[in-house]
Amino acid sequence: MRAASTPTHKIVPFLTPLAVIASICLAAQEPPERISPAARTYLEQALDLMQQHALNKSSIDWPNLRVQALARASRAKAAADTYPAITFALTQLKEHHSFLQLPDNLPATQREAITAEMNKVRAPSDSDANQSPFAPQKEIQGHLDRRGGKVFAHVVVPMCVAKYSEWEKNAGDFQEFAEKLHAIVMDLQAQQPAGWLIDLRGNRGGNMWPMLAGIGAVLGEGDLGTFVSADGELVPWYYKAGKAGTRDSKGEAEIVAHVEKPPFALPGLPWVAVLLDRSTGSSGEAVAISFTGRPRARSFGEHTAGFSTSNERYPLPDGAALFLCVGIEADRTGHRYPDGLDPDTKLPAPDSRPTEEKDPVLQAAEDWIASQTKASP
Repeated sequence: MRAASTPTHKIVPFLTPLAVIASICLAAQEPPERISPAARTYLEQALDLMQQHALNKSSIDWPNLRVQALARASRAKAAADTYPAITFALTQLKEHHSFLQLPDNLPATQREAITAEMNKVRAPSDSDANQSPFAPQKEIQGHLDRRGGKVFAHVVVPMCVAKYSEWEKNAGDFQEFAEKLHAIVMDLQAQQPAGWLIDLRGNRGGNMWPMLAGIGAVLGEGDLGTFVSADGELVPWYYKAGKAGTRDSKGEAEIVAHVEKPPFALPGLPWVAVLLDRSTGSSGEAVAISFTGRPRARSFGEHTAGFSTSNERYPLPDGAALFLCVGIEADRTGHRYPDGLDPDTKLPAPDSRPTEEKDPVLQAAEDWIASQTKASP
């Protein structure tokens, strides 16, 4: 809008130094870019799940953690923008097992960028920096070992990792894992071995249930261990007739994994040597704990990775999932393992992966089984 009287000369705005200072102060007082309501709701939902279920929830300063997490997401507009802040919150839970799994539908470039940001937040663990020469073990293997006139069944139980955040999509892979492992056990049993070598070295974890369903015939039936929650709730896990799962407080069984082809047990309880190393972690440790306290079993190798706690999966609205550490694992005798387990016979792992003929842990395990079966034909 033009003024009623316009001067013929051009007016040039001019600010005094005092006016300049005032304008800077006003700018500084303007609120910074803020987290969007949708992103804030998403982040707070993740924090709520942590506060309700985390193993160490009673010893965490939640108001302070929430302030820090929100500050790290101060410019977040979408759910994906909060992932680094969620990762930060997970690092403050006083354990190192919880993690965030990204949605399946993230474009590759975005996934790489977000993963890089998340990696900046979480410090590498000692287990990542000090992997054993057997890690990562990803392939199921089974064969016969011969030593001192004895024949041993050697089964390598590897990781059973989910490919998809959308858990139902993994069902086929999990079933295939359990069936293949069980089939290898049955094929080796047909050779009537003197004992069994269950090799968990390099097994960094994944889904424990297909592992237990597949190797259960060697384990034997019954309750194998217990999850102990932050509130003291005890949830036993078991194997029976090709099925692995948990029992509730009333003893009702929930089947989590199974195999379909019998037989589901071996004739008698065989001698078993369990091989462990510093890269036996998470579900690999749960399988090791399942053998602990079992008659006719002994473990050999190194202290395990220290992830002998249980994770529970909590899906988030955009397809991501929180895997929260919610309990400590205990063996069938009730002994708890908050930070991994020691083998019965401690032996250092070699610096590089040896051949079986020069594998000291394997040889010690075979010698032990041989000494236990001297009276056997």
